[in-house]
Amino acid sequence: MRAMARRGAPAVTELARMDIHFFAKSDVGRVRTANEDYFLHEKIADNEFLFIVADGMGGHQAGDVASRLASETFFEAYRGLRKKGTPIQASMDLAVHKANAVVFKKAASDIEKRGMGTTFSALVIAGMKAAIAHVGDSRIYLLRKDRLRRLTTDHSFVEKLVEEGRISADEARDHPQKNVLYMSLGARESFTPEMLKDIVLEDGDALVMCSDGLSNMIEDDTLMNVVLGGYPEEAADTLVKLANAKGGSDNITVQIIRLGTLETLEKTKPIRLSKPRRKLVKVVSLLVLLVLLAVLWLVFLPPGRGARGMDKGLAAHAQPLERKTAPQIAEIDPSLLNGRGVTAVHCRFLSGGRLHVVRDRRLFVFHLDGSSLTSIELGAEDQVVPSRNGEIFLLRRQPTQMPSYQLVRQSTGKALLRIQFEEQVSSKEKEPDSVALYKIAGLNGPVVPDYIDGDIFIFHDQRRFFEIKNWQTQESLPAVIDDLAVSADSRLSFKSIGGQMTMLYSDPASGRTAAFDVSHIVEKVRNIPGLKREPPLLLEYFDGQSLVCYYPDECVELDGGRQLASHPYLFNNSQLRIAKVLVDMADGRKLIINDGNKFFLLTYGA
Repeated sequence: MRAMARRGAPAVTELARMDIHFFAKSDVGRVRTANEDYFLHEKIADNEFLFIVADGMGGHQAGDVASRLASETFFEAYRGLRKKGTPIQASMDLAVHKANAVVFKKAASDIEKRGMGTTFSALVIAGMKAAIAHVGDSRIYLLRKDRLRRLTTDHSFVEKLVEEGRISADEARDHPQKNVLYMSLGARESFTPEMLKDIVLEDGDALVMCSDGLSNMIEDDTLMNVVLGGYPEEAADTLVKLANAKGGSDNITVQIIRLGTLETLEKTKPIRLSKPRRKLVKVVSLLVLLVLLAVLWLVFLPPGRGARGMDKGLAAHAQPLERKTAPQIAEIDPSLLNGRGVTAVHCRFLSGGRLHVVRDRRLFVFHLDGSSLTSIELGAEDQVVPSRNGEIFLLRRQPTQMPSYQLVRQSTGKALLRIQFEEQVSSKEKEPDSVALYKIAGLNGPVVPDYIDGDIFIFHDQRRFFEIKNWQTQESLPAVIDDLAVSADSRLSFKSIGGQMTMLYSDPASGRTAAFDVSHIVEKVRNIPGLKREPPLLLEYFDGQSLVCYYPDECVELDGGRQLASHPYLFNNSQLRIAKVLVDMADGRKLIINDGNKFFLLTYGA
């Protein structure tokens, strides 16, 4: 009765005078490309069962290694100790420390696995008692007589805020740092896991083990009703479907265990349903899912087609597309740029009417409204950070053995914050010069800046996007934007709509496009239907599900995935073929560059 990630295995066996029924299921979700969760269940003796759920994290192909290695090491160690007669609690304690040592050693010996770790929750049921070894933010729940109780603690910074009364449990659910852990298995050579023993079980109890890909998506009431409504297999299937229907932003793993005497089962039949009853449960579950999908459809209808009409946070100032009007194109004087050999590839971003160009270790800032040009020398490891207000920020690689970066304000040369790779747990500390040092666990590869304003700094490594909110006041830790994944073709674009900065994420490989409100935090406001054509040079977001796709030969207006109009680029009765498009973050004006490296402003006419 052993199960691997992404496989489900139902089982029913007698445990003393009890029946134990269990089923496990794991799913990659809708956003991730690989499943780093792992589950395992094993019969240790006639009246003793072991259940494990682990959620891995780390560098390239490291998360799945950590979760599997930890689970299998724990199982082998625990089984061996129990065969020698070691008590359950002592066996669990020794086994979890063995698992930690093995994962830590693997991470230290393999550069590609450096910084990897995993959440880890192990549950042993023996007779009418349970014991738990736990670290991280996967969870174990006990459901008894229509009441749900969480047995484990989330080892996260947000959970500490809840414990200290600084935020509520409801606020914690949507907190941008909810996935930042202060303890995980394999991250440190020594650690103190949470150990629970002598949990007395009763007839009719249900136990649920899950990764945060489920607990972050499913409300407690929904979890309880689904688990107590049918077979563990049916309940697990329904919960995974509901988590995916709500976005499936992470891997999803759940193990469901139901206990009950034969007499109890005959009276209540919570599990052993007749075939007609089982069919009824399936029909009801399907109807619940259809109702949920219908609600989501209404919520995400384009403006004018449903009750909501506008996106949250953008309703007061959304800009409608000026449809069915051909864009106007005007050439701008590029002499200052062409004289320096500037081509489309050198043009980085547009903000406040200022074109930022990087060439030959120099930053050129060309003002579109005039002929002025600013030139700034860059260091070999300097990256220009796209800034909303046009102020120049640089992310500078530090010459240290450990990968380290420094954010600098160019006008003063002053260091504003530092980012450093950390093998174990993310943290923040102040250095002697009072500059905040953010140590980020599992930071993988080069750091690339995406956007900065007075409230938020966004950047990415080879796998994930990060945000640091309130970076000027140094009030918060870096947080993974866990709804997004970095790929070879994924990109972010920024644009102010009515004074509110929005971010558009697109990934041609997965076909996913989503809009985000960027204020003090990054908050998703809209998923947008995938494109049916080849990836454009640039996507521009307007409101609702309205986009303009800029292709080399034309721009295409879309609403809800439906094409409204297409316009070729016409200038002096000739069609341009363009190589690059930049949208001004501040005012939305468009700069296009043709394949002959001439520069044009594109506007929609009245």
